[in-house]
Amino acid sequence: MRELFEARTIAVVGASPKEGKVGNVIVKNLIASGFSGGLYPVNPKATEILGLRCYPDLASIPGEVEMIVVAVPSMVVPTVMEEAGGKGVKVAVVISAGFKEIGKEGAELEREVGRIARRWGIRVLGPNCLGVISTQNRMNATFTNAYPREGSVAITSQSGAINSVVLDWARATSIGFSKFVSVGNKLDIDEADLLTYLRDDERTSVIGMYIEGIDRGKEFMAQAREASMTKPIIALKAGRTGSGAKAASSHTGALSGSDKVYDAAMAQSGVMRVKTVEELFDLLQVFSSMPLPKGDGLAIVTNAGGLGVMAADAASDGGLTLASFAKATTDKLRASLPEEANIYNPVDVIGDADAARFEGAIRTVMDDPNVHMVVAMVAPTDLLDITAVARTIASFAGKVDIPIATALVGGQNMAEGAALLRAAGIPNYDSPDRAVWALGAMDRYREMRGRPAPSPAPAVEGDRDAVRKVLEKAKAEERTGLSEEEGKSILTAYGVPVPAEGHAASADEAVHIAGTIGYPVVLKVSSPDIAHKTDVGGVAVNLRDDEEVRRAYQLMMSRVKDRMPQARVDGALVEKMFQGREVIVGMVRDAQFGPVITFGLGGIFVEIMKDVSQRIAPLTPEGVDEMVRSIKAYPILTGARGRRPADLAALKDVIFRVAKIAEDFPEITELEINPVMVGDEGEGVGAVDALATIRREKR
Repeated sequence: MRELFEARTIAVVGASPKEGKVGNVIVKNLIASGFSGGLYPVNPKATEILGLRCYPDLASIPGEVEMIVVAVPSMVVPTVMEEAGGKGVKVAVVISAGFKEIGKEGAELEREVGRIARRWGIRVLGPNCLGVISTQNRMNATFTNAYPREGSVAITSQSGAINSVVLDWARATSIGFSKFVSVGNKLDIDEADLLTYLRDDERTSVIGMYIEGIDRGKEFMAQAREASMTKPIIALKAGRTGSGAKAASSHTGALSGSDKVYDAAMAQSGVMRVKTVEELFDLLQVFSSMPLPKGDGLAIVTNAGGLGVMAADAASDGGLTLASFAKATTDKLRASLPEEANIYNPVDVIGDADAARFEGAIRTVMDDPNVHMVVAMVAPTDLLDITAVARTIASFAGKVDIPIATALVGGQNMAEGAALLRAAGIPNYDSPDRAVWALGAMDRYREMRGRPAPSPAPAVEGDRDAVRKVLEKAKAEERTGLSEEEGKSILTAYGVPVPAEGHAASADEAVHIAGTIGYPVVLKVSSPDIAHKTDVGGVAVNLRDDEEVRRAYQLMMSRVKDRMPQARVDGALVEKMFQGREVIVGMVRDAQFGPVITFGLGGIFVEIMKDVSQRIAPLTPEGVDEMVRSIKAYPILTGARGRRPADLAALKDVIFRVAKIAEDFPEITELEINPVMVGDEGEGVGAVDALATIRREKR
C-alpha cells in the first residue's frame, strides 16, 4: 500500500496529448500538484505530452515504475496489466470504466484483470474510479484539478462524484487533507485495506468514508474497530443494498434489512455513521480542528436567549450535560455582565453585547473546571459588530485545550464573520443544533474510546451431532424450512430451555399428552410449511382441561386446512404453558457480516412495534448487556410498577446460545425464538416457539 500513496515513479498509461481527454488531465494534474518523482506518459501514438517524453509501452521506460494510472479502453486493460507485471509495477490505479458496472461481460473482464493482478502481485485501485490524491507526496493522480491543501483528513469514497463534492467543499474551508481515495468497483483495494493503512498513517488524524456497500464485512469491522481507537472514523453509508434476506420467513429476517445491519456493524466498530453530506462535513470540520473534550459538560454563550434555549434542547437530545458553573464563575460573570444578563448556563450576554463582552464571557466559562466544551452563538443585531466578534472568537484557535464551536445564525450579515472563523479553523455552523450535535459527536467518540476492552464471551457447548442429524434430514427431503419440533430440538441440543411438550397426530393423542405434562397447555399446529401459526388459526393457549384440548385440536385442523390447503400438516404440538414476559431472540445470516442477532419485545406484533436491537456475532457480555438495555420496553424487564425483575441472566444466556448455534452451523440462515417467555428473577426462561430456515442445497 505504500506505493499507492508514496510512489516515487508513476506511469500514466493512456496519456493523451489532446486537451480535455482523461489521460491528458491526469498528467496535467500530476504536474500541477508538484509531483517530484519520475513521471512517464505512455502512448504508442505520441512522442511528447505536456513537455514530457512519451513512451510507447511500459517496457520502454528506463528503470523502475512503482505505480501506473490506467486510462485506456476497458478491453485493453488486461494487456496493460500483463505489461505491468513484467515491469515489476506494485500498484495499478485503474481509472477506466466498462467493467462490472455495465453487466455480465464487464464483470468477466474485471475478473480477468483480477486474475492477472494476483498472478503478478499487483495491488489494484478501481477500476471505474476517480483516482488517488496524496498531499504529502504532492500527487494528484485523478482527473479533477480540485487539489486540496495539505492537512490531516483522509477521505475514501465509493463514488468519484462524492470525492469531487468534498474536494470542492474543502476549497471553502481551512480544512486540509492527507489522502483522497476513490475505490470504484473495489476489484482489490477496499475500505478494510485503506483502514489498515490509514490507522498507522502519521499524517492522518481523521478518516471520512462514503460507502455504498461493503463486501468484506468482518474484515471491515476488525480494521475499523482497531483504527477507531486512535482516530475518529466518520462514515456516510448510502443505499439500501440487498445483503439482508429478501424473502425473510421470520420476523427476525424482516427486521434485519441491510441498512439496520450496517447500523449495527458501524456502532460495534466505533464508526460514527452520518446520514447526509452536510453531517459528514460538520463532523470532519470539528474533529479535524478541535481537541477531544475531557468530559460532557457543555457551556453555551449567546447574545440571544432563544438561541440558548434551542442549544439547550439540542444538548438534551444529544445526551450532553449543561455544565453547572462553579461559584467563582458565576461571581465573575455577575461582575462583568449587565444586570439583565443571564449568568447561568446558557449564558446570555444580551443583544447589545460587543466583542469584548463576548470574549470575557467565553474566557470565564472556559476557565470553569466543570466546562469541557463551549458553543458560542451569535444573532445579528444593529448594535453588534459581527466581524469583530468573529475575529475575537477566532483568536482562540489553537490556544485552548477544550473544543469550541460557533453558530453565527443568519445570512448575509454573517458571511464575513463566518469566513473569518473558517479561515482560523474554528468550526462554524448556521444553526445551534448543528453546532451542539457536532460537539456531542466528539463526546460520544471520547466515551467510546475510553471504554475498557470487552470481556470474553461465556463458553457455550452444544451437541453438534444432534443438530447435524436434524439438518441432514431436512436437506435429504429438500426442505429449507424446519418444523417447530426440529427447531426446538436444535435449541435443546445447545441448552436453551424448552417447556415440556409432545407431538399429537389426533385429538385423543393431544388429550393424553396434555394430561401427562399437566395443565394448562398450549396447542400449536405442527407443519414445516407454516411459519406464522397465529395467522392461520394454528395456536390455542391456556387450555385447562381435556375437553378444551379436544375441541381446540379439531377446530385448529379445520381452520388450517381452509386457510392453507397446500401446507403439510403433521398434527399438533401440545406444550406446557409457560408464564412470563414475551421477548424475541433471533438470528439472520447477512451476506456481508455473517450472523446478526436480534433481541426485542416479542409476540405477534414485533414487526409493528419494531422495538428491537441488533448486534453482529460474535457477541461480548458488554454487547449483550447493551442489546437488552437499549430497547424501549427494557423497564418491563426490570420490574416496572412494582413487579419483580425478569430473569435477565437466563435471558442473556439464551442470546449467547443462539449466537453460538449460528457460528457453528453456517447453513442455518434464520433462527428465531418468538416468544421467549422470561420468568421472574430466578424462574428461568422458556423457548415456546422456534422457527429455523436453512440454505438451499445446490444441485
